[in-house]
Amino acid sequence: MIKHSFKLIWNQKLKNTYIILELFFLFVILLISSVYMIEKYELYAGGTGAEIDNMFHLRINQKDFKDVDFIERLVALRKEVLSNPEVEQVSFSQNAIPYIWSMSMNTSIYDSVHESTVLRGVDENFGRIFQLEMIAGKWFEDDYQSANTPVVIDRKLAEALFDSPEDAISKIIDNNGDKLVVGVYEMLKRNEYEENYSSLCYPRDFSSTWSADMVVKYKDEYLANPSQLAKTIHLYFNKEEFAIRYASTMNAKKQDVVAETNIEMTMVGFFAVFLIVNIILGMIGIFGYSVKRRKGELGIRRAMGSSAQKLYLLLLLESWSLTILALIPAIILMIQIPLLDLYPVETHIFLQALGLSVLLIFVLVSMSVYYPAYLASKIEAAEALSEE
Repeated sequence: MIKHSFKLIWNQKLKNTYIILELFFLFVILLISSVYMIEKYELYAGGTGAEIDNMFHLRINQKDFKDVDFIERLVALRKEVLSNPEVEQVSFSQNAIPYIWSMSMNTSIYDSVHESTVLRGVDENFGRIFQLEMIAGKWFEDDYQSANTPVVIDRKLAEALFDSPEDAISKIIDNNGDKLVVGVYEMLKRNEYEENYSSLCYPRDFSSTWSADMVVKYKDEYLANPSQLAKTIHLYFNKEEFAIRYASTMNAKKQDVVAETNIEMTMVGFFAVFLIVNIILGMIGIFGYSVKRRKGELGIRRAMGSSAQKLYLLLLLESWSLTILALIPAIILMIQIPLLDLYPVETHIFLQALGLSVLLIFVLVSMSVYYPAYLASKIEAAEALSEE
């Protein structure tokens, strides 16, 4: 049967070349879509590295950019907010918290190694309020005594510069001046779907700034009271000089960011499904036409005792043979992407997507040949032979 299938494929070269091209493009679409979806899933499953339950965020913005003493006001505001028995912790930062789009970057240098780094200006409470996982050293304190500014870096930066988190402790790195590494945390991303960039947290000096992100963590049994919080803030930051922006719970911010990415993923998925369905319908039409052209041959097989299952198996083997002929050049071409670093995809993700795409294309082809095989099983031997 296999030998006969290849002979039939060879005898219908023109038609089968068209099918092979369709299968080639089908596999490419499946592979690209699989890489995209697996990447997004792995990023989302990894989380951001921060806990955000029962947390409320707002930004205090200066309106006219005058020189004001932010530090004294922030210290007094923190003390006032913490006096509320419903509040567990307060933190001030800049370009640091998850689910905001602002980001500052620079290069960290140790010996001859350079690593692009996300900079996060934070206070001594930042790691505790977001429950960042410390894997070496500890978070800096507000009264830390050192000739160099203390910083806390993430695992990725530690491994890039020092090979391991443990080796990073007490080392001096150059990033806008010499910095002393006092701790290493696991990771902190802006959102679940974003790549985990190397990052560094440094003690932010709010004496020369025009804005600050304020995060308030409430105890489990309490909910944030935005109006009451705003009144407290305006005791120290008057409405004429300062404005409160982006006030919402951290979970609400997460939902907004995730919803935006889900729309993007839905559009990509819809486009891929649209192309796949059209290709599958085209193959069903071609296989169906092939069954009609081979009515006499299939009728003879029925007359000689072939069952409907055997006819289905014959057509299935033919379609699988065409699939293999399409996959060989497609895989050779697509495997160049990670080998030549044409697109930044991790090897294990590419291999997972490759395996999934191969499995899916065989499933889809098997589904495509089912209806033409059903038509073939309905052919009556006497009718087919009489037409011959």
